[in-house]
Order: sequence, then C-alpha cells, then structure tokens
Amino acid sequence: MINYETGEVIEHFQRGPDPMSKLCIDISKPIELSHVSDPAREEYRMALDTRFTEAWPQFRKYQRQEDAWYIISEIVMNTHCGTHIEFPYHHVKDGQDAADYPISQLIGEGVVVDISPWRENNSKITLPALKSVAEDKIRPGDMVFFYTGNDAYYYTDQQHDRPWFSTDCIEWLAGAARIKLMGVDTSGHEVRSEDGAPLPGQPNHELLLGADVALIEYMTNLDQLLDKRFVAFVLPAKIKGAEAFPVRVVAFETEQSL
Repeated sequence: MINYETGEVIEHFQRGPDPMSKLCIDISKPIELSHVSDPAREEYRMALDTRFTEAWPQFRKYQRQEDAWYIISEIVMNTHCGTHIEFPYHHVKDGQDAADYPISQLIGEGVVVDISPWRENNSKITLPALKSVAEDKIRPGDMVFFYTGNDAYYYTDQQHDRPWFSTDCIEWLAGAARIKLMGVDTSGHEVRSEDGAPLPGQPNHELLLGADVALIEYMTNLDQLLDKRFVAFVLPAKIKGAEAFPVRVVAFETEQSL
C-alpha cells in the first residue's frame, strides 16, 4: 500500500502462521546485498555474447528494423560467479538443487552478525568467540549474514582474504541456533590450514548443506544492516541440476531494532 502523506510504499510481510502477526517493510528503500558482476573481471568463467537478433541463427526469423536496437545475449558462466548461493546438492548427492530448494527458505527475517574483529586473513573464529557476538542476536529461523568488511577487497588481489569458522561453529548455527540461511561477505567460510591453504574436503560446507541450510558467498553492504532486523529476498533462477547460482539479494529494514 502507499502512504500518500509520505510517499512511502509499504508492504506487509507475514510472520509465521498467525495472520495477525505481520511486519511492515518500505519497499522503496531496498538495500542491495549483492555485488555487480563484471564478466571482464570475474575470477571464474563468465562470458557474455551480445548480438543483434539477426546474427543468431535461431532468431533470424525475428526481423529487426533498420537502425533499431534489438539485441539478444547468451551467457556462459560458472555457477559460483560473484555473489552466489550454494544449495545442498553442492555437497549432498541427493540434496536439493536450485530448482528444488524451497522458497520459504529464501525469504524471511534475519540479522547481521559483526565478525569484523576477526577480519584479518586466516583468522580462526571459535565457538566461544562466535557465541559472544551472535548468541543474543540470532532467533530460530533467522537468515544470518556475517559482516567482516572484506567485501571491500572484491575484484582485488585480496579477494580471498577472510577468516574461517571452526567446525563446531557450523554445528551450532545449523543445530542449536536453528538458522535457515547463512551468508558471508567473503569468498567462503571453510576451514583452512595454519598457512591459509585449503584442507582436503569441506567439512563446514558438508555440515551446513547437509542440514539443508544454503550458503551465500561474496555478499556486500552488510554494514548497512548492523544492529538492525530485516527481511531479505534471495531469488536465484530455478535451474534443475544447478548446485549453485549467482543471486541478487535484497533486504528491507523492519521497524524493529536489536
């Protein structure tokens, strides 16, 4: 609905099964939590081929008028380009993929947890440390996004600078804390060796995705949601067999604060 006095566009977001329990969000004030992907700068393959319609054999029947701008593009890309979401199928043979993952897990309330004290590359986040900054903020069923500030390194030589979580952190988040979605503003959350090299296997991914909790990597602008509650929408393309996919994440502040 529209508030004609202020010009604000307001939508009501249902909270749970109680029809009287709703949140108001101002959809005129979105907070973009995804990077813009530049095919020329992506680390993984992303190729955009744009042509006038008649240059594509399958589209020649659609005639373009002289001097008209009528283009069609093809994109070939890795499913882990840019800000992307990883589904259980990434590490679970019979897990849900981009087409099967329930929409109820991709829309909801959430919170940003500040882990910037550990933003230095290869810092280890232990369970006691995580609980000290997160335990009183996370509600069961929350989307939980972790802020380091290292999104500033995107498309730089420090793109993979990040801390990592001990495995019991992930067990706690997916278990006792009962989060519905996890996101980080870095290239990942996986365990590393002391020198920063990846270890064989991916225990954090396996635990999280094995609990049907999807993971978003390379988020941005999470600082805009520190100490606030929000509603987020995470809507990737529904592609059968895709274990991951680039995603545009948009959040809206609610009327609540922490």
